[in-house]
Amino acid sequence: MRIKFWGVRGSIPVPGKETVEFGGNTTCIQITTSDDNLIIFDAGTGIRVLGLDLLKGPFGKGHGAGHIFFTHSHWDHIQGFPFFAPAYIGKKDKKGNRVSSECNEFILYGAADVGNRLEATLRGQMDNYYFPVDLNYLSSKISFKSLVDNKIEIGSAKIQARQLVHPNGVLGYRIEENGKSIAIATDCEHPSDGSIDQNLLELACNVDVLVYDGQYTPQEYSPHKFDLEGPGKQGFGHSTPYEGVRAAKAAGAKRLVITHHDPLHNDQFLRDLEADVRKLFSATDFAREGMTIEL
Repeated sequence: MRIKFWGVRGSIPVPGKETVEFGGNTTCIQITTSDDNLIIFDAGTGIRVLGLDLLKGPFGKGHGAGHIFFTHSHWDHIQGFPFFAPAYIGKKDKKGNRVSSECNEFILYGAADVGNRLEATLRGQMDNYYFPVDLNYLSSKISFKSLVDNKIEIGSAKIQARQLVHPNGVLGYRIEENGKSIAIATDCEHPSDGSIDQNLLELACNVDVLVYDGQYTPQEYSPHKFDLEGPGKQGFGHSTPYEGVRAAKAAGAKRLVITHHDPLHNDQFLRDLEADVRKLFSATDFAREGMTIEL
């Protein structure tokens, strides 16, 4: 199983000379299983670059298939989908019907309790008031599925989801294959009572890699605790790298990867923060675009 990061920012893309090392695209994570199934988590602007890479293989000829899981439908996790080139690859007959053998196929997954909302949201952002191409125009075969009992198997991989703490809800995921495991917990906030979210601990229990939202520093999250002026970021649905360390240790995770970097945090800021966090948990990396982990 291989994990690759194509977008590691939160909130909004931040291209520029000060974000070259860590990258400026919003969330998109690719997992490729040992039986070569493509599983994508979120469709921030990073999915555009992933799509261009996929065109070099079967997806460029309309012979690809993939699964896209959404943690939630906030803007920075869906905004890249209209620019995902493989979704445009396919053939139609004279009546406009897709020719299955010549079309890429994507199954898009959301939480069971949001049902049709994911499809409505993606269609909405491609409405002609906002985008010139309607979702129905795409030549690939696209279908939407809700996670039943928040579990699913794709080839040799088992995926389970749990609700985490975020405004309007968010799903965290655990992916297991051949004795290896990854937990993805982006856009999650640690409970205000000082506890660790039990759903997070369940997802991350003894994982090889925990991918965790560390958008804010403790000073940004709770400035009053440091005699700093506010406002703070409590209730925004995000956490800190230090809470990630606490969760990783409690869950027995072997490695911690911090993602969903704040747009205001440039490369130097993130390098310094990463070095400080590693003093507490040496097996910590801050996610960078293009970063690949083999399990």
